[in-house]
Amino acid sequence: MVINVVAAFLLDLILGDPPSKLHPINLIGSMLSIYERAFYRFRWKILGGLILVIVSCISVFAVMSGILFLAPFFELPFSINILLIILIFFIFCNRSMVREAQAVREFLLEGKIVEARRQVSHIVGRDTECLDYAGVIRATVESVAENIVDGFTAPLFYLMLAGIPAAYLYKTVNTIDSRFGYSAGQYEKFGKAGARLDDALNFIPARLNVFFLLCAVGFNRRVFDSIVRYGRCHPSPNSGLAEAGFAGYLGIALGGPSFYRGVLKEKPWIGQTRVEPHKLEDPRIIDSAVALYWRVVWITLCSALAVAYFLNLPLMFG
Repeated sequence: MVINVVAAFLLDLILGDPPSKLHPINLIGSMLSIYERAFYRFRWKILGGLILVIVSCISVFAVMSGILFLAPFFELPFSINILLIILIFFIFCNRSMVREAQAVREFLLEGKIVEARRQVSHIVGRDTECLDYAGVIRATVESVAENIVDGFTAPLFYLMLAGIPAAYLYKTVNTIDSRFGYSAGQYEKFGKAGARLDDALNFIPARLNVFFLLCAVGFNRRVFDSIVRYGRCHPSPNSGLAEAGFAGYLGIALGGPSFYRGVLKEKPWIGQTRVEPHKLEDPRIIDSAVALYWRVVWITLCSALAVAYFLNLPLMFG
């Protein structure tokens, strides 16, 4: 029922992700650690990574399907279901992302660049020790832009498409990609299956997100041109679309060469810098990015609920 999604969204809006070891995503992470020890031993790392993906998805699907058998016991009047609200709540992470970004902004406003670097390291994969003010701001904006799909649009899409088990399957694959999907290093082959599946699962949500982003900026021509021109510059077939949209809206270039575990990775720039050089170090850029983030999220939610209501999809959350 639509009311359970709205309740879960509002709960995330108020509370954010609780820092608990019992959070389902943390439990999935613990499960992956166990499976990693079992399957990383394989001589053929690609095969080991593929088996990890398959076994992890089957495990999560089975557990979530089993939990849903308990749903009738949590039914309240007006089709409100406490269990469904809690399960849906855990797949969204809007408030937590915004809190992290705003914490970076506060450190920058106070001139605490070391603390800002440390804070932004919580939400990016690159090395942050040597980032200057502009680099910290760019990294924060990139994470904000990417999180709309990973943290909201895609989970909501799969929730609508095939219910709670499908949404948790997506979160499982996304977690696998975050942990093992590196293009180089220890997990280059082991993480390949997870990375490719994550790309595939994000393909449609990332493009739906482009439409919602354009709605949020009033179909601004500059934003549209930025997406068309730079959306494919990112190594990921999906992440560059949102980043290019935010870059076009904010007037700054994102991406560029970055260090990962001490190794320089030559990444292309996404977007063009239109603001004056000294404004690239203005933390208020993060405020603008967060404001756009919320507009896109609200438009996405309203659109999804309208589709659910008018197409009468009563089983989509079960």
